[in-house]
Amino acid sequence: MPEIAAQPAPSLTGPQGSIRAFLLEHAPFSQMTAPALNSLLAGLELCYFADGEQLLAPESQPPTHWFIVKQGSVKGIRSGANGGSPEPLFMAAGGECFPVGALLAQRPVTLSYQAVGDTFVFRAPRELFEELTRKSPAFMDFCTRRLAALLDQSRRELQASVSASTHLEQNLLTPLAAVVRRAPVTCAPSTPLGEALATMQSEKLGSILVTQADGALAGILTRSDLIGRVLLPQLPLSTPIEQVMSQPVHCLSADASAADAVYLMGSKGVRHVAVLQPADAASAAAPALLGVVSERDLFALQRLSLRSAGSAIRRAQSIDSLAAAARDIRGLARNLVAQGVGSAQITRFVSMLNDQLTQRIIELSLERYRLVGGRFCWLALGSEGREEQTIATDQDNALLLAADEAPRRDAWLVFAASVNNALAACGFPLCKGGVMARNPALCLTLDEWQARFGGWMEAGDPQALLNASIYFDFRGLAGDLTLAHELRRWVGAQVKANGRFLKQLTDNALTNHPPIAWTGGMIDQLLGPGQDRPVDLKLSGTMPLVDGARILSLAHGIAATNTVERFHALVSAGAADAADVAGWVDAFHFLQMLRLRVQIEGQGGDAPQADAENPNRIDPAQLSSLDRRILKEAFRQAKKLQQRVALDYV
Repeated sequence: MPEIAAQPAPSLTGPQGSIRAFLLEHAPFSQMTAPALNSLLAGLELCYFADGEQLLAPESQPPTHWFIVKQGSVKGIRSGANGGSPEPLFMAAGGECFPVGALLAQRPVTLSYQAVGDTFVFRAPRELFEELTRKSPAFMDFCTRRLAALLDQSRRELQASVSASTHLEQNLLTPLAAVVRRAPVTCAPSTPLGEALATMQSEKLGSILVTQADGALAGILTRSDLIGRVLLPQLPLSTPIEQVMSQPVHCLSADASAADAVYLMGSKGVRHVAVLQPADAASAAAPALLGVVSERDLFALQRLSLRSAGSAIRRAQSIDSLAAAARDIRGLARNLVAQGVGSAQITRFVSMLNDQLTQRIIELSLERYRLVGGRFCWLALGSEGREEQTIATDQDNALLLAADEAPRRDAWLVFAASVNNALAACGFPLCKGGVMARNPALCLTLDEWQARFGGWMEAGDPQALLNASIYFDFRGLAGDLTLAHELRRWVGAQVKANGRFLKQLTDNALTNHPPIAWTGGMIDQLLGPGQDRPVDLKLSGTMPLVDGARILSLAHGIAATNTVERFHALVSAGAADAADVAGWVDAFHFLQMLRLRVQIEGQGGDAPQADAENPNRIDPAQLSSLDRRILKEAFRQAKKLQQRVALDYV
């Protein structure tokens, strides 16, 4: 190892402001308290390394120092297997630190760390690193949740920039405890209607909760229930409220977000959600009732609510009306992105509303072609099947028919073409590859679908594997959903028992990988002046994560199709480590959010712009330094997942 040219950090011999200012530009230092930052500054020394010089090497002892890159970059290299070429696995640029994992675990490093070009780093003794993990919660949080901590900071910065320039709708990240306006008003199940309605009138309530003697929720009565359940049937006011109340009462914990309540209201078609105190794991008692949150509470300041968008869809009688509703969905997504709402919630909202849009189109088409009552199931494929739709998405769908509907296949194909064309009119382009229900090859009975899927598993050629990656994420969206459930059970059993197919699926998935420049190669080539090398966030980012989750879930018989749900199910099944999954989930969420941001127009000059021909491709030079740092870590997590899958099935 070459001699290190070391000297005290300039901030310690001259004005400390320069080094302090540098550190404050980067996480976790920007989140640390002044005393903790002062301790760090006092222990730093500046070191220079020439191009190719080694900073750390795999040894038998844990590292004695910790490094922060000031200028230049450092790569971590693993020796090639069986004498092969060394493989770059890590790249640290300005403001990044290493080797965090080895210091936390008190183990030797597994990579050789080398300078790329003329490189200056700050070096600190291991004892200072350990002191900071004990005394600085922000530093410890970053070290143990590196990607999650960076994402937290990115969301804070996005929300701060939005609030500084606009007056948008109420923040949907607000905990429900802060949204509840008053203590709950309740009554017993035997309470006469007249008494309950008088209470609602005097208290100016839109609803009243019905509780048992032990406090357990029994039901709810809302003003919107009165016409159909009380006035039109002309029920006497002496009628017990339990005869007309709604059951069950939809509930959320007080620490759930307003966004969670929005989704629950939209998916269940309700306007009120009961809020419960967070459950006490040490108590067997039911959680205490905190209050009620109404749609009006959540959207008092909003021009467009999730439920109003859903209501517009349900009322629509024409494709023009549905096209207007689709534009509203995209407008709502823009607002949510601007507020800093997480990608998981936004894609869940978008997918749910798109589901409702498709379901309404199907209802109108069934009536038009006189197929109401026919036994079928509309299958959503690809990102729609996974409930992960972004703004720029085309159609991927198919039709599953009951065996007795086969003689009417031609009529179903006309129906399917009508639905596909209506979706196109609503802003969902026709699939260029023909993966749509109007394709005769995709309008099949259950037996025919099983034969088709079985043929792909048997063939294992590139086209069959590509088909599997699209079709095996299917989800029943409309019609007889039991048909889709039966097909899902069959696919799960067949794939789990077919090790050869899993290996072929893995080999195919591994041909697409995160860009080497972001996971360990020369990042300067990608971000340097004059470079024009866009990154495809879908192909190189989310797809490796989606493929990995699919392969592992199919191998372990997990029926979920949503990528994040698949990851969590793997932990529950004991098939994946919770810490690994947390990194994969955070990476997926960030990549999805970045895709949403570049796909949505009108967010102002600070938003990165998408490629006109490919809405998932961006120029990384447009990203902030923080987002580039997170993007690099997200790609590293995707590569880590691919390594796990390769270890299991290659």
